[in-house]
Amino acid sequence: MRLYANSYSRIFRFILTLIPCRNDADEVMQETSLVLWRKFDEYQSEGNFTRWACGIARLEVLRLMERKKRFAALFDEQLLNQIASTRARCEELLEIRRDFLAICKRQLPEKDLYLLQLIYESEHGAKTASSIMDQPLSTIYRHLDRIRNTLFHCIERKMNAEDTE
Repeated sequence: MRLYANSYSRIFRFILTLIPCRNDADEVMQETSLVLWRKFDEYQSEGNFTRWACGIARLEVLRLMERKKRFAALFDEQLLNQIASTRARCEELLEIRRDFLAICKRQLPEKDLYLLQLIYESEHGAKTASSIMDQPLSTIYRHLDRIRNTLFHCIERKMNAEDTE
């Protein structure tokens, strides 16, 4: 259940890249969830759960396309496979970048981390953060811009270091 809960949004976003209609994407997500539940014993625990689940979701998208002929004009199976393959490669890169982001965030000063948590990990926005931190909104935005640049450059350095290894 933990693997499923952690991957749910990524699986659903994957489905949305393949199906233009949200209602159909919801249907495919439900079917995918059922198949994941039934076939979980086939999952190799050392593997990437999200990748495995997205493979099942791709098959469920194909089943939906077979049932609903209106998709035939939009996609063929080869195009769908190309889109799914591209999305999988992008997801791998995003996962690496997320891992580096976590490392880079740990290197931030406490004040920067507190501001990020206020804005991105709670229901507070920049205006509320401005009040809580007793700073003008423009200062909060400049501070956020500096933090984002710091994180971006940190991630890029780590990505480049990984490429040279």
